Amino acid sequence: MTSPLSELTTAGPAPLGAPRPGILPIRDDNGVLTVSGQIAAADGVLLHSGQVGGPVTLAQARDCAWQCALNVLAVVERELGTLDRVGQVGRVTVYVASTPDFTDQHLVADAATEAFIRALGERGRHARAALGVAALPAGSPTEIDAIIRVRS
Repeated sequence: MTSPLSELTTAGPAPLGAPRPGILPIRDDNGVLTVSGQIAAADGVLLHSGQVGGPVTLAQARDCAWQCALNVLAVVERELGTLDRVGQVGRVTVYVASTPDFTDQHLVADAATEAFIRALGERGRHARAALGVAALPAGSPTEIDAIIRVRS
């Protein structure tokens, strides 16, 4: 019998331009939701584009992080039917596309933290990482993923 791994070893990835692999926006693992990264877009349009510390200001980046948090919450609400079923936001990772000399990623991430707490109260308080990166998908200045526990 042929191993799927041996087939993959000789196949390689699909060529660029082929349909992208199906990535779930959210995954429920026995009441623990893992939300895929959400970029700073509203109605399919980026709020801003580029690196923070370059063309994107700190204030604009904070608006982007706020929008990313709203997008995470929207994915959760679509999955659960209501945010009332959220037990606790466990961990949030905030990625900030930033110039090498920009060191205020934590201040960008604070806007997302505020959005989670304002939406969910104490259930929105979470552990967090704020990371500076060179670039993010579609040129978004920020991206957020999260791990959220559902109420039993």
